[in-house]
Amino acid sequence: MNLMSWLVISTSIITSTLLVTMATHWLMVWACLEINTLSMIPIISKPHHPRATEAATKYYLTQTMASTTLMFATTTNAMNTSNWETHITTDPTTTTIITLTLMMKMAAAPFHFWLPEVAQGSTTMTTLTILTWQKIAPLAVMLTTHNKMNQTLLLLSAMLSIIIGGLGSLNQTQLRKLMAFSSIAHTGWIMATMTIAPKISMLTFMVYTMTTTPMFLSMNHTTMTTIKDMGTAWTTSPHLMMVVTLTMLSLGGLPPLTGFMPKWLILNKMTSMNMVIEATTMAVFSMISLYVYMRLTYILSMTLPPHTTPMLMKWRITQKKHPITTSLLTTMTALLLPMSPNM
Repeated sequence: MNLMSWLVISTSIITSTLLVTMATHWLMVWACLEINTLSMIPIISKPHHPRATEAATKYYLTQTMASTTLMFATTTNAMNTSNWETHITTDPTTTTIITLTLMMKMAAAPFHFWLPEVAQGSTTMTTLTILTWQKIAPLAVMLTTHNKMNQTLLLLSAMLSIIIGGLGSLNQTQLRKLMAFSSIAHTGWIMATMTIAPKISMLTFMVYTMTTTPMFLSMNHTTMTTIKDMGTAWTTSPHLMMVVTLTMLSLGGLPPLTGFMPKWLILNKMTSMNMVIEATTMAVFSMISLYVYMRLTYILSMTLPPHTTPMLMKWRITQKKHPITTSLLTTMTALLLPMSPNM
């Protein structure tokens, strides 16, 4: 892909996402979401591999279905109320359909089916973009209409996402699929407080993005694709793998790391709103995801593959230097928990 194509595609993705966060007209929101989707298709299909083509097709069909449903709901609302404004959409049927379409775009259960397959068929950095940046636009629309959304629907989807995200990652050996199920579980945490505390939901997304990014950068740096690759990565780059261990534990929400902050705030807010059963369910089923991360850290840092030579360090080509971004983000994923009282 030449430079001009990359410039046009990257500009389209960034501009459309920023415009969604500022749009107040449903047609503008729909147009920006479509531009965002169409700009991702050539990036996903760039490797010219059948799996990449399949991933691009699945991504396109799912996102287009969600956008078409969004257009149907907003057009119906405009016919009934003569109103296209996003922040004063009051029709219950319309807001329910819009909530369902945004859940499909964010890959929240039960509309999560497309994300693991698309993640597996894409490259590591493309998967990182899908799991982080591509969630900003639907999340911005959710934050705009949060006071009109059906809280029961969001809570059910949040609990189902946490359960499916944990159970789905149990039998995965491919790291990109495993991180996709992790994204589904974190999407559930994001949506849990969307109607009662949208600022906490926004903080949860920021912490998730900050924690997932160094994980994918490390996977890209060491070319890890499966759990088996993680077992051999320690001998090639022990310092980076120690950093990845902290990042994965933070992803699981283990105190005293930064990943514990959003879960702590969400559970505290839900219990204060008398949502004890929902909070307990989410906390219990998040243990499944924590078990998955603990299993990865065990494979990564506590086991070594059999050596065919007496040398401790196996022969390898000298790797490039670790980027400063990975070190900075990893430090933030481990040390920002004391900032919780200021949130």
